[in-house]
Amino acid sequence: MRLDRCAPAGTLAACAVMTVLLAAPARAHPHHHGSNVVARHTTTTEAPVGPPLPDGQVFLPPPPGPETAQRAADASIYAATRALEGTLRWKLAQADNRDTPAHLVSAFSCAVGFTLPPEHLPELVGLFARIERRLDPAVHAQKTLWNRPRPFTEAELPLCIPLRASLRQDPSYPSLHATLGWVAGLILADILPERTAWIMQRARVFGESRVVCGVQWQSDVTAGWLNGGVLYSAMEQDEGFRQEMDAARTEVMALRTTMAAPPAAECAVEADAAAHPPQ
Repeated sequence: MRLDRCAPAGTLAACAVMTVLLAAPARAHPHHHGSNVVARHTTTTEAPVGPPLPDGQVFLPPPPGPETAQRAADASIYAATRALEGTLRWKLAQADNRDTPAHLVSAFSCAVGFTLPPEHLPELVGLFARIERRLDPAVHAQKTLWNRPRPFTEAELPLCIPLRASLRQDPSYPSLHATLGWVAGLILADILPERTAWIMQRARVFGESRVVCGVQWQSDVTAGWLNGGVLYSAMEQDEGFRQEMDAARTEVMALRTTMAAPPAAECAVEADAAAHPPQ
């Protein structure tokens, strides 16, 4: 790769990182996992019962292979976004790393136009918690299938969070964070359809925070969005899920008129993040 081709997109240092990333062998196997995969998604709480979820091996494309344009794009974006360290976008990525049900609720406050306090929304928080338990094993099975290494295993550069051994061993594709964020967005868009554009914008930014953070490739996040859409569509067919949605809708609509607008400064950071996606 010629270094002068990187100049329009970033610094020569970023281009040098790209060269290292593109030279690294792609270690993911297309159909089975290696011995280094850890089952980090186990839980002491049994997953909620529901109809079988669609098989990601069927509807998701495989992660980019070596010597492909998409892998080159992933490497370029990973290298370029390291320059965001210490910025407000970096701090938003740190906040979005907390994918707990409570944070998923509050993270959409600017998008819905009023504060979403998790402590006042037990039905919605509970719904997000049950969805996470339902989807976690399915996404883990997808990750295990493709066993794609995380970006930082190929070039250790600044990350927005401390690097745990379990994260290093957890496969990257598709993104569970992006999957859960997209599903959360679809739920809130169903409850507040007039805010759909802003809600799904925030769901996009939530996934992109994984790229800014340096813990997943852009294509992992894109696959997470597709994953979330398909899995949500399947869950919608379940009567139990629809009843939980109705309870959450009633709760949100009752709270809506009593809550103040979220802090303008926080909303400005999210709007700027939406206007400047990783690229």
